[in-house]
Amino acid sequence: MTQLRRPALILPHVLLLLCLLLLSALTAATAPAHAAPTARAKSCRADQLKAAVVKAGAQFTHRGQDTSKLRSTMDLTIPDTWEHASDLLLDPHSADHRFALRCLVGIAPPEGNPDALDYDGWRLKPLVVRASERHVTVHYETVTWIDRLQPYHVGPWLLESKNGEWLIRLQPSPVIAGARWEEVYLRLGGPGALSARPPPEFGEGGTVLTWRGEQPAPAVHVAFHPPTAQFWNAVTYSQDQAWEVWGSWGVSGAFWYIATALLLLVVARRMRQGLQGKPLPQEMYALRILRSWALLTLVFGLLVYLADNAYRLVRHSLAFRQDHEAAVALFTLILLGLALCAFGGLKKRSLAAVGVFSVSLLALSVAAEYFDVPVLPTADWIAPPVSHWAASVLYTAGIAVCCLGMITSGERVLLAGERRLPLWGMVSAAAVTALMTTLWAYLATNQRWQRISWLLEPTGRRQAEAWDEWVSTGWQWLPADALAPLLGIAFFLTPLALVGTLRVCRAEAFDAASFTPNQPETFLLVSLLGIATASGVSYFGFSGYLLQLLLVLVTAWGVVAFGSRVSVLGKLSVDDAPLGSVITRTDRSNVLRLARRFRDLQSRLHRLSIDTAIDRSAAQEAVEAEIDRLDRALPEGVRPADLPFACGPMATWWQNASRGAVISCIVGLPATGVMYWFTAVKDDFWVFMTENSAGFLYLLSDILSWHITWVVGGFFLGALWRSLPGRHGPTKACWVAAVFAVPVTVDYLIARAIGQSPVMVVGLTATFACVVTLTGFVMDVQTFRGERRYWASNANLVAYVYQMRIASLAFLLAQLVALATIWNAFKHGGPPGAPRP
Repeated sequence: MTQLRRPALILPHVLLLLCLLLLSALTAATAPAHAAPTARAKSCRADQLKAAVVKAGAQFTHRGQDTSKLRSTMDLTIPDTWEHASDLLLDPHSADHRFALRCLVGIAPPEGNPDALDYDGWRLKPLVVRASERHVTVHYETVTWIDRLQPYHVGPWLLESKNGEWLIRLQPSPVIAGARWEEVYLRLGGPGALSARPPPEFGEGGTVLTWRGEQPAPAVHVAFHPPTAQFWNAVTYSQDQAWEVWGSWGVSGAFWYIATALLLLVVARRMRQGLQGKPLPQEMYALRILRSWALLTLVFGLLVYLADNAYRLVRHSLAFRQDHEAAVALFTLILLGLALCAFGGLKKRSLAAVGVFSVSLLALSVAAEYFDVPVLPTADWIAPPVSHWAASVLYTAGIAVCCLGMITSGERVLLAGERRLPLWGMVSAAAVTALMTTLWAYLATNQRWQRISWLLEPTGRRQAEAWDEWVSTGWQWLPADALAPLLGIAFFLTPLALVGTLRVCRAEAFDAASFTPNQPETFLLVSLLGIATASGVSYFGFSGYLLQLLLVLVTAWGVVAFGSRVSVLGKLSVDDAPLGSVITRTDRSNVLRLARRFRDLQSRLHRLSIDTAIDRSAAQEAVEAEIDRLDRALPEGVRPADLPFACGPMATWWQNASRGAVISCIVGLPATGVMYWFTAVKDDFWVFMTENSAGFLYLLSDILSWHITWVVGGFFLGALWRSLPGRHGPTKACWVAAVFAVPVTVDYLIARAIGQSPVMVVGLTATFACVVTLTGFVMDVQTFRGERRYWASNANLVAYVYQMRIASLAFLLAQLVALATIWNAFKHGGPPGAPRP
């Protein structure tokens, strides 16, 4: 029986203690201090601001966005006679500075937000304050994305949705409302205004409306129809809408996992039918694992995407007064972790320990929800700081259980039950991942608090109470925030399950004549490429995964079918058997020797052809006769020099697949770094990610997603190396890149047509093509690695492999052009919208 050694038992506790100490230090540094309220109540002195001048505008951007973007801009010119004018020049964290800004740009405390926290605005550009001889000017700019049908307070504007229309009105601070509003403008970004009050003084096409010289502030009220795509994206993300259950975070999102599960079951059936004779026990075990994982994928998708909708239906039917949706998310997280650990085959003692912890966590959650035990935060009361510590520890352990289950499940599906990873290593990796997730969640909670409380009194009892409530809410919803990325990471076990099944059930392991994958194995490989490369796009708020998957499957199968007819090893030899089955029975060294002999004869013929001496004609005839004899021994159109390229660097197609996966894993590291930078760090994307409680898990999911895409592309290229069109590796790789490009291009065209955010079609395709063509190039060179001793340098070997120095130079130039294309595409493109929390 495998038992944990003492260091393995101590390590998670040490990591947990370090995390708690770090959280304690951060809490002491960032938590607001409790201080006595100010002795004298301040007044905003609105009477002194009647001489102020204000310019305000709102601009919508719809096209090219998945969710409509609203940007508010205010320019205030404040007379220096205002009592608080000098306070605007103080540090942004000072109480006087915040009070002055609250007078100018603060929103009226709405229902449910008594502190008037700025939940909606993103100040991606800093507020600018300048002082002149008689005035102080303030430039204030804020942005938000309309991803739900709810009220949005953005600067002095209030946006609401009613009966399919969006209503925007000017609602400034009462203190500044009496100033002179020099200019107020609205740019609706495409749709024209249905109504506008008061009538605008200037306009253009019904989309640009302007009011000038008003005092006091004009009661601007404009209604318009939003574009269809952006409106439906908001509808399917709003919980109070009937269509929300069918959106990309509901049924259509769950269909991603339903479709994948059904495809896995079809693959398992076809692999079982392709087995010759009575299946071996290890083959039946591998197929049983694949079917089990398909069913688990189906259950996980329904559980994560529809459990909250089912709870809301039950709550509405039974008229629950309390909201336990966060507790439902916690239950779902625990079930996910338990199921993964059980499927991963943990030892009985370890599984029992996980079960006891899970039951204890469920019991604590029930006690907190129904009996108000101050252990975990709930929606009904503000948890004390002690509960925050308890929640951080317990939720860290819960996420660690999920991570441990994913690691053990990944080992099982890939190795068909074999155990090669030590338990202490898996426990340590899961603990570190969970600790980083919890630490990120706390930092994100604090980061977001700094954004929304920028106008709140920095000290005082009320501010401290608001902070405690904010932290309590953040811990309460951490399991719900972590569910989606955890399920996304667990989904990456699906390619491992397919590869593990192929490793055990491939015919090549028992049949030496199987030079390339048979029909069931090819279907598995095509499905593997489809699952790994089909993206979770959405159109009008509904998932487009099925379209992406079908496009990859159809295109990949078409490329393989075309390649099987034109590939070198697919041609019939003299005995009407495929050339590949004959070559695989030939010693590999003989194939390389034949190719080298053929190339030597070609070189001799080339040298003789440039010699004009008459006595050389007999030698030329002899060489030509030898070349003709070698050509006649092979099918028409196949030359001896083509055979090593067609076979690949390894003896079998499975070894070629493994070699392609390893090469692409290494070659793809820079590509993964580029994708990570441009989708998560570049520009303002890092700001959004640092405010996401599950940001660490999303980053981990994104990195794994891109890298698995490259690795699966290399594995597909190597496995079907002998069946793909083309004579050289880079040519074969271009066909694989074309399969990847089809769904990306279709997604780009659809997004452009409906006005949503288009993918970076050139950048993505060029990146994938660069990775797989480099993989093909390296595999070609490795095919002739035994010839290295005959050449002075690797460059000479490359020139020998491709026989033409110009062709080798052209390939390198093509790679440089691809890199320049990637850089240019990403430099001028990228996801234009903010990620949803």
